[in-house]
Amino acid sequence: MYVEFGCVQDARRVFDGIEMKDVVSWTTIVAGLARAGCLDEARNLFDKMPERSVISWTSMVSGYSQARCAVESIELFKKMISAGVFPDTVAMVAVLSACAQLRDLELSKWVHQYVSYAGIGVSDNLAVALIDVYAKCGDINSARRVFDSSGQKILPAWNAMIDGYCKMGDIDMARSLFDQMEVRDLISFNSMMTGYIQCSQLKQALQLFVELRTSGFQPDKFTLVGLLSACANLNSLDQGKALHAYIEVSSIAFDVFLGTALLDMYAKCGKMDEAMMIFNRIHNKDVMTWTVIISGLAMNGKGKLALEHFDLMRKESIRPNAVAYIGVLTACSHSNLVEEARKHFKEMISLHNIEPEIEHYGCMVDILGRGGLLQEAVKLIDGMPIEPNAVIWGSLLNACRVHKNVDIAEKAANHILALEPNEDAVYVQLYNIYANSGNWASASKIRRLMEERGVKKTAGYSYLTVAGQVHKFIAGDRSHPEINEIETMMDVMAKKLKLAGYLPITSEVSVDVDEEEKEQALFVHSERIAIAYGLMRLGTSLPIHIMKNLRICKDCHIAIKLIAKTWNRKIVVRDRSRFHHFSDGQCSCNDFW
Repeated sequence: MYVEFGCVQDARRVFDGIEMKDVVSWTTIVAGLARAGCLDEARNLFDKMPERSVISWTSMVSGYSQARCAVESIELFKKMISAGVFPDTVAMVAVLSACAQLRDLELSKWVHQYVSYAGIGVSDNLAVALIDVYAKCGDINSARRVFDSSGQKILPAWNAMIDGYCKMGDIDMARSLFDQMEVRDLISFNSMMTGYIQCSQLKQALQLFVELRTSGFQPDKFTLVGLLSACANLNSLDQGKALHAYIEVSSIAFDVFLGTALLDMYAKCGKMDEAMMIFNRIHNKDVMTWTVIISGLAMNGKGKLALEHFDLMRKESIRPNAVAYIGVLTACSHSNLVEEARKHFKEMISLHNIEPEIEHYGCMVDILGRGGLLQEAVKLIDGMPIEPNAVIWGSLLNACRVHKNVDIAEKAANHILALEPNEDAVYVQLYNIYANSGNWASASKIRRLMEERGVKKTAGYSYLTVAGQVHKFIAGDRSHPEINEIETMMDVMAKKLKLAGYLPITSEVSVDVDEEEKEQALFVHSERIAIAYGLMRLGTSLPIHIMKNLRICKDCHIAIKLIAKTWNRKIVVRDRSRFHHFSDGQCSCNDFW
């Protein structure tokens, strides 16, 4: 009785008082302790049992599996087999769950073979466990065979298959199964929406969100956090605002988890006024909430305000973690606050006993490099207690290009090539450094080296979201269905820019060709194509939000400031390192990036 009501310690006292303990009493107490998560106590009694039944073995295997102690669960299952105990379906489901936790495909196949060898009937729950483990281990074909061979396909089996196809990136097959389902639940919708999000198909995910609501289901906060994260990562402000509006009128509790996701969405879409409103509304802010606002302010060119919020966090007795300090150092980097960076880097160790990780050293190298303190940056790298990675040397290499230091650039490049010989960015950076210094002979050697090693330059691309649809633009790619109209708009942009006094910085094109060709190469950079499309398809009152995979070049930076002024538009470009807010001929970065 005590075990049934979860009073395992009371049950233990009764058990200890029994003089002649039989198999049933031993099994009952072990099973109860295992279900309650008291695994050490359960295992201690299990090891002392004079006789073990299949139930006691299964209780321990299941207990370890449910506690996510996958290795212990599998080891005990193997001992069970060696002891000649015939496992039941419950034990098989538990051990398959453990295999799924470990993503161990070979072991999963062995367990499946054992099911067939031992003649264990494949129940609905066992079929689901097999589908789930194969899907999570990436063997979607085996998962599909189990699914197709199962008789009565229960809802969890459908969900496991949909989730598996989504994880494999086969979104069409996942949707085909989803459409075949006679009965769905919230898990079905969440899996399908997650699949669309992973494939950058935000519009389809949001359409499914509408269908979820019309189907009578109440979205949970995990659904909304997933969609908000997608809007943040895809720079989809309008869709993020629509989700915010839904949250306001729904019965879903606005807690720190949901509030932080909403805050993160606005910050990553460059809307810091809205982000600050959400931040001020969140009660019981945790370290993640503070970290998001600090990082958001830093990335949007408000470094001093980010540091003020860091001080406020500490006044609220919130102990900063390693991630918060990355935000702080990023704020210093993007606002050229070298002394503040040095101070916080030291305090991180002395006040909070946080050992700097590779990301913290990367921030410091970036700060020193941007500030022209290249020798100090080299000294910091040489004194690091951990091995510097390619990102560290890459920050130094980029600083060498800005400050035209060929000697240190060559040192940094050699280290990167030793770590990542096929990394295209280092070849391009070194090529640009030689070209900008007029050393075309060395630049040509780098180009030949790239050709010999088969290294190709990563294409720059930009994203723009219009009406929930993500549009990707690559220089030279004419696959967009509206490319003719886009090129017409780009011609209009070129003419208006020249009238506004725009003079291309042809030194940004590090190729030994004539000036006219250089000008043409500059004007087809992906962010300008995206802006042209934004001018075409977004209302005049709407800002144009661009996301770019590479760092924006100096020429494009000047051109976009003029475009923003000429068209009287707000343009936000989120490049590889930060946000740029263009308005009325100015940029939030103050030309420091």
